Amino acid sequence: MLNFKVNFSILLISSVFCSGVTYLVTKSGIKHVNNNLTAATEVSPKVAKATTVSCGSVSHRLEGYKYIKPLLWGDKTCESGNYSNLKADLVSAIDKYKQQGVIDNCSVYMKVFNKGEFVSINENETYHPGSLIKLPILITYLTMEEKNAGVLNRKLTFNLPPGGLPRQTYNSNQIQPGKSYTIKELLRYMIAFSDNNATYLLNENVDIDAFKKMYADFGLPVPDVRDRNYQITAKDYSAFLNAGYLTINNSEYVAELLHQCDFNDGIASGLPQNVEVAHKFGEWGDVKTQKHQLSESAIVYLNNSPYLITVMTSGADVKKLPAVISDISKLAYNGIREREVTF
Repeated sequence: MLNFKVNFSILLISSVFCSGVTYLVTKSGIKHVNNNLTAATEVSPKVAKATTVSCGSVSHRLEGYKYIKPLLWGDKTCESGNYSNLKADLVSAIDKYKQQGVIDNCSVYMKVFNKGEFVSINENETYHPGSLIKLPILITYLTMEEKNAGVLNRKLTFNLPPGGLPRQTYNSNQIQPGKSYTIKELLRYMIAFSDNNATYLLNENVDIDAFKKMYADFGLPVPDVRDRNYQITAKDYSAFLNAGYLTINNSEYVAELLHQCDFNDGIASGLPQNVEVAHKFGEWGDVKTQKHQLSESAIVYLNNSPYLITVMTSGADVKKLPAVISDISKLAYNGIREREVTF
């Protein structure tokens, strides 16, 4: 059991990632993502004229209940032609950075919530999750709280493990050895500040069965916590931002944490200052190959058209990757905003 915990911690803290949200929160209040997805299948006449592709839909429902099967998420089965120009611009930008040697690869997944329309680039490429798993860990702890009130108020004492913890390129605030913190405080350090110390302590006390069940509930392959080569696509990871799994109050709490993420060199830097964003980032590196990955996932609150965007990048210099994510974010914002104004 001890080895299992250690391996699990290694998988989760081998990189840094501040991650997503389970409910869509707009400026006018909270809207359950499932409601948006239901409405998204109804294409307005104006949009229908601009769309040349006819798409079906797919949904995923939770099992394990006697009388109901709650809707977790739903999507169209193919991209809309409405954002073909934007996709072309994104592909062109990715190709430019590849030619310059800044990146080896880049994947993008975007979804406009109120229409259910999405854009996906290099969707079959996989990336090391590293601390991307911090979002599932956060969700797991909140489900633990929902089943057993008071979990978040438990205090845990942090002791630095032998050999220390992986170094981080982007990190602002950490818990201190020898001090005690509530689980709720640790969750804030983990999500808002990308603190590996807090993440390590949380990983040592998480309910492994609840963690695995959550992955299965989302319809995603359950990670083997002993496999350091486990990888995930941008589209699959976006499921954690695209589904309603928690209560409204806990979803609001997640959104509050995401708004506190203090990494502002990626998606946020590609947006106007007055645009709200709930976002998290993550990094991973291989010491032997000197390969690095930087990923970020966000919900951007563009007027009445909030959208999800996940960008995963890989390259030799991790400090050059934020500019790539920023450029993609700017292109995405302008492309979606232009279409919303036009239609």
